[in-house]
Amino acid sequence: MIYDMKPWQWVKHVVFHPTEGYEDMRWKKAGSLKIAFFIVFLLFCSQVFSARYGGFAYNMKAYSDVFNIVPILVQSVAYYATWVVANWSICTLFDGEGNMRRVAIYTAYALVPYIVCNFLATLVSYGITLDESIWYTAISQVGLWWSVVLMIFGMKACHQYSFTMTIVSMICTVLGMLLILCLLALVMSLFQQVYVFFATIYTEILYRVRS
Repeated sequence: MIYDMKPWQWVKHVVFHPTEGYEDMRWKKAGSLKIAFFIVFLLFCSQVFSARYGGFAYNMKAYSDVFNIVPILVQSVAYYATWVVANWSICTLFDGEGNMRRVAIYTAYALVPYIVCNFLATLVSYGITLDESIWYTAISQVGLWWSVVLMIFGMKACHQYSFTMTIVSMICTVLGMLLILCLLALVMSLFQQVYVFFATIYTEILYRVRS
């Protein structure tokens, strides 16, 4: 049965009924990019919240004076964007039916359990000791694997693959992500070297003019 739902209601439908939820969403051409990007923003916020405000017993680095937000930005927004680009590129070669918009939406919706459990685990870390860490670990793992299951069903519905082909395409997507990140690192390193080169020339010219 296909429901006439508001955009935000599709998130709940997909999270709790992934098998039919993603298929229904594909058939109805539902899903919102605005909601998807908001979910990614919440992913970033949950990572910051966990890294900065986690319980002392589970995250001693959170109480240091130095806090760098760049790695968290990479681990959330950059990884998400890289996954979307890599998955769309790989599945285009594998005759997948999904477009980049659909991949972006389905991927973001699959992250909801991980985000919720990340927030919850961080809050729980304040009230439990290391001897009770099983609760912290359980909440984190439930969120992670729930999102993994949603991701599998999402990519399966998005590209209309078999289960085996979905797993193969996701493995190839991870390899594609590594390739993209390596290329980006090389490009950034190249630009840094060019910047240093011209900055050195500019400094040398100023020194000679002033002398």
